Amino acid sequence: MLIEVKVKVARIIDGKTRKRTETYIVDNCELFVNAEHEVMAVLSEEQSSGTVDNFEIQCLRISSIKEVCTEYSGSISYIATLKDVFITDDGTEKELKYKVLLWADNLTAANRRANELSHQGYDMRIESIKQVDYEYLVEQTNQ
Repeated sequence: MLIEVKVKVARIIDGKTRKRTETYIVDNCELFVNAEHEVMAVLSEEQSSGTVDNFEIQCLRISSIKEVCTEYSGSISYIATLKDVFITDDGTEKELKYKVLLWADNLTAANRRANELSHQGYDMRIESIKQVDYEYLVEQTNQ
């Protein structure tokens, strides 16, 4: 299960404290408390190294992202929304949306990777691609 953790973080950048909200996606987590612990461990380490002044967990929720594509590398994270339209047995048209978190160096590469993903298994179409500032963590306690 993917859990989304929103955190208010005061980062020290060029000697000045800048507050911002950061989003972490924690994978391989069955409990919210485990996801919270993973994020707190990362930020506590950054706090002791002097890059973070303080932080506060704001929100934990089950993420709407269904898959994280770690086989792609890049410096920017994107969420691609893929859509499949199909006809059910009773003749009604149904729509399935599937969000994927992936990394690329630019929007063109992200679009190409999302297009590759859309043709694996189902014949999906890309509905949207949005640049996001997400950090991806995998829970370490279960491994």
